Amino acid sequence: MSDEFRIPPTVVTGWRCLEELGRLAAPLGRKALLVTGSRAMKKTGLANRTLGLLKAAGLETEMFDRVEREPDVTTADEARAFAHEVGAEVVIGLGGGSALDLGKVVAGLYNETAATTRFFTEQKVETMGLPFVAVPTTSGTGSEAGINGVICDRARKIKASIRDGRFMPMAAVVDPELTVPCPAEVTATAGLDALTQAIESYISIHATPLTEALSIRAALDLATSVERAFREPENQVARTRASYGSLMAGMALGNARLGVIHGIVHPLGVRYDIPHGLACGVLLPVALGYNRSACGTKYAVLSSIFGGDAAEFTRGLLERMKLPADFKSFGVRAKDFEVIAEESMPSGSLKANPRKVTKEDVVEMLRKVC
Repeated sequence: MSDEFRIPPTVVTGWRCLEELGRLAAPLGRKALLVTGSRAMKKTGLANRTLGLLKAAGLETEMFDRVEREPDVTTADEARAFAHEVGAEVVIGLGGGSALDLGKVVAGLYNETAATTRFFTEQKVETMGLPFVAVPTTSGTGSEAGINGVICDRARKIKASIRDGRFMPMAAVVDPELTVPCPAEVTATAGLDALTQAIESYISIHATPLTEALSIRAALDLATSVERAFREPENQVARTRASYGSLMAGMALGNARLGVIHGIVHPLGVRYDIPHGLACGVLLPVALGYNRSACGTKYAVLSSIFGGDAAEFTRGLLERMKLPADFKSFGVRAKDFEVIAEESMPSGSLKANPRKVTKEDVVEMLRKVC
């Protein structure tokens, strides 16, 4: 039996390393498509700064700036069509996980003709797409280090990953300075997403010594930086540690997979529009309690890192960052528990969980947080 470990060929990290973007992108193509959101990157000036860096490196760049918080397949299809219209040769994703995931899908499916929604199930990726460069502006999803493009199909109430080895970014530019403008709530929820990924990849049945090393360091860095970055947004040390933690968690999950939380939050989020990171954070204490008996010594290791019981630490983190500990404000209905559980069951994340998960287990977890 063998294990394969995949990460981007080039990862550049460090304060102000965005300045390296042009050097990295120029060899990949002369016509670039910048995929980003409609407001935040313009408001902070990052979109214009990025366009300037690409222009200085000799790239002709067009921008697709209609990425919503949870990108839909219709948006992906629009962006794919626009990429062809402008003759893109390289795609650059700038923003949080949504922009990176959409950019990854646009690049990866560039030479495919089927609609994006078909790649959830029946259609396989058969062609090589365009090279993709990831520039995260939050410390959260770790999308810059993996092959998953998470997309919604709201018409069918589906949120899932389109996953293919050819989706791996050719380069990731992880500049902690870009996370400074994040609103406090985004810093908190993105950090909880990253922490959840560090923990779930660590206890996954597919974890290896390589991924465990990354997961543990990620959990340590995130546990000691997320709350501090939330309270002190300009703190360079906290922002840097959170960026590294998110990156390492992304590398780990891309090879070890995740667990029950990520199996549940996709159908839950698409039905009730719950921010992904918040959904992860709310479920984290419950899932840690559920998995404790199946984790062996790993639960004790996590508790040692957190300076106390792992589940209680994560519950306290929610409280200290003034985030809800349940989903009551989102109006999650008890009558939907069975459907959400049913939609969770096919997830590869559930299959990687250290303790076997039944539909009844998912319903019980939902009861505890709704």
